[in-house]
Amino acid sequence: GGGGGGGGGEASEAYLVGHSLENDLEALGLPHGRVLDTALLYPLRYNLQGAPAKSSLRALTWRFLKRQIQTGARGHDPTEDAAAAMELAQLKLRHGARFGLPGSEAGGTYASLLSSLAKAGWGCSVADRREALELLDESGARRVEVDSDEAGIAYAAAELSEPRRFVWLPLRELASAEATADQTSRAAALETLRSRLAELIAAAPPNTLVAVVGCGASAGGGATGGADKPSPSATSRPLGCVALTVVSGAAGGA
Repeated sequence: GGGGGGGGGEASEAYLVGHSLENDLEALGLPHGRVLDTALLYPLRYNLQGAPAKSSLRALTWRFLKRQIQTGARGHDPTEDAAAAMELAQLKLRHGARFGLPGSEAGGTYASLLSSLAKAGWGCSVADRREALELLDESGARRVEVDSDEAGIAYAAAELSEPRRFVWLPLRELASAEATADQTSRAAALETLRSRLAELIAAAPPNTLVAVVGCGASAGGGATGGADKPSPSATSRPLGCVALTVVSGAAGGA
């Protein structure tokens, strides 16, 4: 990605601005402690483990600066790329940390589902581990700390006793089993997941929607449908994580 300098004084105190600069810095063998990387300032989405998914500089420039770059026969123009990265960084500094983040109202691509439901009178909550809840920037949901999938399922089942409830519940036992690369552990985790889902469904009142979404190839391959095994380059992402959405419209109208 293109890069540009910023600030005066000692070079070690200057901010380096660019897009996906880790590639350039690694190739140059040049560590630098002050970096404004637009690939990280404007993430495509968040992962709770590993690096956030990235948008291309070309896509960010079109979306936020309303102009096209990298359209010539030679593709990348370093000067053009550096200028675009600098303008994107300045835009972020001008509008604040939330600008351009997924789900944020300040430049986000998508409206927040939780905020939209809360405005419509739904009670929304996210039940997860403490470290994951600390990453949640969402005013429309109640944060509920749980230390296990079992505790999360118990909370969701209890929450369903009230009408018009929306619960987002990541289940992580399958991801932990996948990390061991042990097929016996993975099979046991899948069976436990099925058992927990059956328990929740049995406790749910009429007019309740339970949606299970696989995040990572292994979750899709077992509990939620077919998917290919990930490539070695994708192993930094959370394998087998399952996100469970519970929507209870009983007596409240969905």
